[in-house]
Amino acid sequence: MKKVQKVEYMFEFLRVFLGIVIAFLACIVIIVLISEESAGDAVYNFVVGPFMSPRRFGQVLARYAPYLLTGCGMCFIYACGRFSLISEGIINIAPIFALIVMFKTPLMTNLPQFVNLIIIIVVCAIAGGAFAMVPAFGREKLGANEMVTSTIMNYMCLYLALWLLKSTVADRGQSFLTSPIFPDNMRFTRYWGDTNFTSAIWVAVIGVVVACILFYRTPLGAKIRMCGSNLSFATYSGINAKKMMYLAQLIGGLFAGVAAAVDCFGTYNSYYYQILTNVGMDGLLCAVMARKQPLFVPLTAFVLAYIRTAAAVLNANTNIPIELVTMLQAVIVLFVAAEEFLGKTKRRVIFNISREEEAVKVKEAKSNA
Repeated sequence: MKKVQKVEYMFEFLRVFLGIVIAFLACIVIIVLISEESAGDAVYNFVVGPFMSPRRFGQVLARYAPYLLTGCGMCFIYACGRFSLISEGIINIAPIFALIVMFKTPLMTNLPQFVNLIIIIVVCAIAGGAFAMVPAFGREKLGANEMVTSTIMNYMCLYLALWLLKSTVADRGQSFLTSPIFPDNMRFTRYWGDTNFTSAIWVAVIGVVVACILFYRTPLGAKIRMCGSNLSFATYSGINAKKMMYLAQLIGGLFAGVAAAVDCFGTYNSYYYQILTNVGMDGLLCAVMARKQPLFVPLTAFVLAYIRTAAAVLNANTNIPIELVTMLQAVIVLFVAAEEFLGKTKRRVIFNISREEEAVKVKEAKSNA
């Protein structure tokens, strides 16, 4: 079984990797075909543009950190057989509660930065977990579709966040709705001067490690995966499936809350969200591309952060629209989600391994006899 599992993981990785490569090459071909100016410059801006300056690469890493966290969180929700999209709304609403603690209480005023960041992360994570439980409760207790409920809740979270901001900590000296500037000891440290690359990346890395341990090395992760792959078998095996559904969505909400803290208090100087950020939806895309495997999320999250930044660079320097990235995402998902992409080759390899193992067992049995 270990050999078979290794083959399955290898082919899952190849499916993700080759899907990304094929989509990337297809995107380059389209850039060449639709570019009205120098096709070489357009391809150069798309491929190399995000690495041409610390500011641009800092933007890639700024997107990468929350994608890592929301992607890992969505892997738990997706793996248990649920499809809650509440991560999108959590990105908007979770930082509000941290802002209230920051500006409406003296708790964080004189504390060191490290302690304040822990408080911010914990508050955002708790808020994320609490909001994630609403569609989970609706599905498990009332039979309401969690995808519909969470989609509606995303807009509720957006407008609730704006109302709470306006009625509590809004900076009245600004011409638009925002919070006061974050004090230096209440936000992540910027690297490379004034780029968007911050110390939040270490929180994201720790989050990925925790997610992988939970998902692959604990009984909780095994039960969640079993419920998602075969709910009837899991139930007859004595697993409390409903409890696992709650826990998986709670974990997804906690990770989304941490992603909200990383994005808001790392990328920005104050609370700037006026619309849905799409960070939660991008986390879902990372999980889909990673085949609901947290181990692959670092790769898919980086690719998504890279192509989004590359599309922005391309749009700023050529006549090619930024919507090109939507096409690239669609092609990636097409190849990664297609069950038969490399499926025949994988089954052939597994079959050959099984025959070899069976031949070894027969030979051992004859020798023992």
